[in-house]
Amino acid sequence: MASSLAALFAVLVSAPVIADDIILLSAGALKAPVSQLLEQRSPALPHVNASYATAGAIRDRLAKGEKPDVLILPSDDVQSLVVNRVANPASRRALGETEVGIAVRAGATVPDISTREALRATLLAANKVVIVDPAKGTSGRLVEAMFNALGIADAMRDKTLKVDGGYVVEAVARGDADLGLHQISEILPVKNVKLVGPLPGDLRRVTRYDAVVRVDSGNQGAAEELIGYLTSDAARVVIEKSGFKPAR
Repeated sequence: MASSLAALFAVLVSAPVIADDIILLSAGALKAPVSQLLEQRSPALPHVNASYATAGAIRDRLAKGEKPDVLILPSDDVQSLVVNRVANPASRRALGETEVGIAVRAGATVPDISTREALRATLLAANKVVIVDPAKGTSGRLVEAMFNALGIADAMRDKTLKVDGGYVVEAVARGDADLGLHQISEILPVKNVKLVGPLPGDLRRVTRYDAVVRVDSGNQGAAEELIGYLTSDAARVVIEKSGFKPAR
């Protein structure tokens, strides 16, 4: 079944946009695996017009009237869409879980983040760290909560670079920051950085991402088939290689 679905979805990314496009709006945490999977879609099905943004930016776009057929968001956001009757609960599927990790520039000394105390010391010793803007991205909000839990929020304020979105640890690759804190799935695609690991112990911050169809989508059948493909066994292999674990 998985292989037949994969075959159905095989097509070039550069296929022209047509009126019957499936519009997919996804959180950036899934950009790498979903982009790869969409390169395999079938020309026999409507083209998937995909775009990626932070969860906060997606909420803003929905509030301004955008109407994608399929949404991929943190499960709390999807639950809100279901409760507000924006998304069809029967179409909801979990894609996987990823967590906040820490990256350094490739070749740099790997810092100790193995314990709460070691992580605190590593963060305080850094000259500059980069995160996604907490007002826009899920991991930024989680990182700020972690700073508070460690009692270092004030100390980190002036040396924290906040980026609107995208692969924020590119700032580490450029040498603009010593440490980057972002979802692991958004660290692994970036060249010239090394993933040190996830946060330790009770500081670990895990986010589940779900896919769901809007209730008023004009492409319900094709949209649900797209989600079926993205949650197929073959797709799960790609997603898990991108820094995700099966959703609990």
